[in-house]
Amino acid sequence: MTETRKRSGRPAAGHALSLDQVLDAGLELLEELGAQGFGIRALARKLAITPMSVIYHVGDQQQLMQLLVERVHGEPLEEPAESMPAVLRVQVLLGHYMARVRRYPALTLCVFGDPRLFGGSLSAFSERLRHEVRQFDAEPELLFDLLVDYTHGHALALALAGEGAPPLAGAFEAGLRRLLR
Repeated sequence: MTETRKRSGRPAAGHALSLDQVLDAGLELLEELGAQGFGIRALARKLAITPMSVIYHVGDQQQLMQLLVERVHGEPLEEPAESMPAVLRVQVLLGHYMARVRRYPALTLCVFGDPRLFGGSLSAFSERLRHEVRQFDAEPELLFDLLVDYTHGHALALALAGEGAPPLAGAFEAGLRRLLR
C-alpha cells in the first residue's frame, strides 16, 4: 500500500485560509518556537502551505511581526472608569497589559529586539499610560519607565516560570502599589 503525501501549496478547495487563521497559527508557533525558530517558512510548514501563500496573506517577515503585535495589542483593553483616581487607572491598565505580556512572552521579546515593532497600538498604549502618570507624578517619565520595566519583568518571569511555578497571587499588584506610592 502506498502512502500519498499531501502536497503543500494552496489550501484544498472549500478550505480557504483567512488572515485570522494565519495570525492565530503564527502567534501559537511564535510562542512555541521562540523568535529564533519562527519565520514565514516555519509558519508555512505548520499550515501545510507554501511560503508564498503565507506572504500572500501577511507580506514579508517584518509585516508578519507587525500584524502579530497588532493582533495582540490592538485588542482594546478594558477601560478603567474616568471617575477613578489616575493612580488606580494606571494599576488597571498595567494589570491588563501584564496579562498580555505574560500570555505572549516571545512576542514581547521580539518587540524588545526590534524597535520597528513598537508602533500602532503599543505606542498608543504607552501614550495613554504616560498621560495617566502625568496626572499625579512630579517626575512622570522616570515613574513611567519604572512601571513599564516592572510590568515586563514580572510578566516575563511568570511566563518563563511555566505552569508549575508557585502562585504569586497579588504579588504584581502589591509591587505596583508600592511603586505608585
